[in-house]
Amino acid sequence: MVDKNELHRRIRQEVDYIRCPKCGNSLAKFLAKNSEGVENSTIARLLMISEEEVEKIYNDAVRMLKAGMKD
Repeated sequence: MVDKNELHRRIRQEVDYIRCPKCGNSLAKFLAKNSEGVENSTIARLLMISEEEVEKIYNDAVRMLKAGMKD
């Protein structure tokens, strides 16, 4: 069994890795099955982070996109 530190490392470093054994821990497979989107709680579980952190990442991305559109 893989420990939590190893899971966190893989999630941060491997582009396609998420914590979802049903999808072979593959982000691509998960997205293919969930093309309509998912709740923040699901994203948090898959990435092993808090829902607050998911919300912060989302808001930061929206801010960056808006700033890029002004130029």
